[in-house]
Amino acid sequence: MPDDQLKFGDDAQSLALRKAWDSTLHILAGKINRVTFESYIRPIRPISFQDNQVILGVASSFAREWLHKYLALIQSNLSSVLGCTVDIAFKLISAEEQPIFGDSPRTADDTEKPPSRARIRKERPIPDEDLPWLPFNEKSNFDTFIVGRSNRLAQAGAMAVARQPGAVYNPLFIYGGSGLGKTHLLHAIGQSAKLENAEIRVALIDGENFTQHYVTSLRERKTEIFRRAYRSIDIWLVDDIQFIAGREQTKEEFFHTFNALYQMGKQIVISSDRSPRELRTMDERLRSRFECGLIADINSPELETREAILQRRCVVEGWEIPMELISYIAGAIQSNIRALEGALTKLVAYSSIMKQPYSVDLAQEVLGEYFIERPNPAMAKTVPVETIFKAVSEQCVISVEAILSQKRSKEIALARQIVMYLCRELTGLSLVQIGHCVGGRDHTTVQRGVAKIEGLLPNDQNLRRIVELIRSHLDR
Repeated sequence: MPDDQLKFGDDAQSLALRKAWDSTLHILAGKINRVTFESYIRPIRPISFQDNQVILGVASSFAREWLHKYLALIQSNLSSVLGCTVDIAFKLISAEEQPIFGDSPRTADDTEKPPSRARIRKERPIPDEDLPWLPFNEKSNFDTFIVGRSNRLAQAGAMAVARQPGAVYNPLFIYGGSGLGKTHLLHAIGQSAKLENAEIRVALIDGENFTQHYVTSLRERKTEIFRRAYRSIDIWLVDDIQFIAGREQTKEEFFHTFNALYQMGKQIVISSDRSPRELRTMDERLRSRFECGLIADINSPELETREAILQRRCVVEGWEIPMELISYIAGAIQSNIRALEGALTKLVAYSSIMKQPYSVDLAQEVLGEYFIERPNPAMAKTVPVETIFKAVSEQCVISVEAILSQKRSKEIALARQIVMYLCRELTGLSLVQIGHCVGGRDHTTVQRGVAKIEGLLPNDQNLRRIVELIRSHLDR
């Protein structure tokens, strides 16, 4: 625990707390479903840090009661970012202190009685009670989106539909692994279109959000209101469409909504973690409609793009980070932009709170949860794929034949993803070539497999131990 406690009103220390909270948000975004995160987690404001207690501001008593479900999760992750164990208390904040998107303020007396359904609907952070659109993140715009070979087509398509909605690339289907910028582009399209025409009706939802709203409309017998609301949209931005794939009645309603908007010439933009052809549990009629526009994939960013992303973040935030350190972080975190920015934010917060200068040694100490030991350059392009298969097979006690098969049990899938991850790290093979070696799979499957392992490594100690044991075996 640093000697100087964080106190609200002390500019330097208050800024450090806000940065620590920003880093915590990056972590929580991957652990809490999107609707809950956008509605209740993102609007939280850090107020003060004193005597091992962090005060977090919330805008309503209902939000305060709801957040107690996530108290332990928030507390453990914030403690990790701050480097010390802290207690958390939620405090109602005034209207002047509220974030842009949040619940309506309530008095402390409201905590004594549970909210009615009407109050819950009124407090939801949406334009009105019948429209459950998600709020836009002002930082996720085209100016802050770094373009490289891995995402150029998706970015160009997004800019085109923002300028001429409904006229080109309709629908636009963007797919790629987690944390690569799909959601960023959806937010950028919506905000850019609104700047061009303030009257245009733009709706941002995700698959889970759509499902919840549809189920609620059925339960409350408001399906006509639901349909009128969705058919009044000019630009429909749908994130994470894969979440509705296994829900038959929701898929049917989505199909009719899609058709209605498409026939009226309204712009539709959809994102997914896989291509339309890989959405095997989605109806063929929906997949064929997804394929009638522009399909653009986003791959893992190359080193130069990762460095540019970190440099841009430093410019926006006013951080002065040595280029050596930026290059180190960009080289160590190779596929997930969310983890990349989260690592940088945590490093800045830790340096400010602990009053330690930036250095590679500090990054190695603070950011261990984001990456394991960096690949040894001397090993690059020298480890045979067969050797990697054998090492993973022995460590995971899964046969090579099972890894190459079409079986999808949790244990076999994990071993297969570890093979993909290590092949990407320790060979000179492309994603296409790796896919060919791993049972003839396509490059997007390999990309998702690699991203899955990189996403799990920071928080899964057992997986990290397994991967380190395999790598140490390969080092011999």
